[in-house]
Amino acid sequence: MSTFSPLCDALVDFGLNKSNSRTEIVTKITIHHMAGVSSGEACARAHRSGSRDASANYYIGNSGDICGGVSEDRRAWTSSSAWNDQRAITIEVSNSKASAPWPVSDAAYQSLIRLCVDICRRYNITPHYSGSKDDSLTVHRMYAATACPGDTIMEWLKSGRIERDILAGLGMAAEPVIDKPTDPREAYIWRYLFDKIGNAYGVAGLMGNLYAESGLRPDNLQNSYEKRLGMTDQEYTAKVNSGEYSKKQFISDKAGYGLAQWTYWSRKEDLYNFRGERSIDCLEMQLDFLLEELNSAYTHVYRALKAAGSVYEASTAVLTQYERPADQSEHMRLKRAAYGQMYYDRYAGDAGSHKAGYLVRVTAGVLNVRKGPGTSFEVTTTVHKGEVYTIVQIVGEWGQLKSGAGWINLKYTEKV
Repeated sequence: MSTFSPLCDALVDFGLNKSNSRTEIVTKITIHHMAGVSSGEACARAHRSGSRDASANYYIGNSGDICGGVSEDRRAWTSSSAWNDQRAITIEVSNSKASAPWPVSDAAYQSLIRLCVDICRRYNITPHYSGSKDDSLTVHRMYAATACPGDTIMEWLKSGRIERDILAGLGMAAEPVIDKPTDPREAYIWRYLFDKIGNAYGVAGLMGNLYAESGLRPDNLQNSYEKRLGMTDQEYTAKVNSGEYSKKQFISDKAGYGLAQWTYWSRKEDLYNFRGERSIDCLEMQLDFLLEELNSAYTHVYRALKAAGSVYEASTAVLTQYERPADQSEHMRLKRAAYGQMYYDRYAGDAGSHKAGYLVRVTAGVLNVRKGPGTSFEVTTTVHKGEVYTIVQIVGEWGQLKSGAGWINLKYTEKV
């Protein structure tokens, strides 16, 4: 019987075609790109009936549809390496534009993360990418002279974005790599915001949200609009700066842009006017504008950042009162707080308390997370059996989660 993720929207079961029996335990996920724009089902059908000796376990379309191809109990022909394919669930992801840097739509990216989370849960995989073939996240270019999976996905892998998003989906905050050389832009943003806000929790919570919105890139054009407008980040930015793309077009196109992905017409008009003679993608200008907004139209958020007692508190204030995306669920709050915690630990974390933290694995089927250390405190969310978390403070039999989401009863956990 074929084995596929319950997340599949369609199946093009390859059966025994273009695959072999799997002889190794699944310990990896290999991400590819289609080098084109397609639905998941169309790409799967093309692989199954085409002359190329190519196949994959899953195909994700540009609209986010997920199609099963080669059953998980069989080795697909994907990465030019039998050794890797025997150990990996392989995923083909559609691009949103059929040219470099091979962008990927928001919908396809979110489906990729959801599918990876599901695979990691079922095979007990901890996602990690460092560029080594021994990692649990691997790519085609490790085994062949190819550009696959394209510059966009590679950037997300190298920056840790994919790993962190999968970990957040699993309910696990990624451990920051303290000794990893940091992007000078990232350090500059931290120093700039800390000088203005003066509270490390507030700065980290804000930066985590900016990372989720733009990857801390001031020239970032909302991914779904790259295809709609027919421009990359760099092309759009250059045309706005030169005037070829007019102020009226910039204001009215409804495309998110910049560090905070400013989208609404009046905010984009304010950003455009604020820049003066500076480039629209000037990092310092966008930070100045961000603080201008916080000091005028969003003073309640600014006060919350200055007074925040945890990264989670600050991050949630930004998410729900400043960025205000459609998804403001507890899952999304934890995800953005995890990003913020990474910056807090990298730039402001107390080394002593960081080293004192330890990992626990949940042993109960479902375990409540509460606002404080005791059953009298309100339940904020739940965690599940097998999930791993970092505990940073203990009060009696209760442990505080590093993400700031709350406290869990340690009787229902085991040390890792």
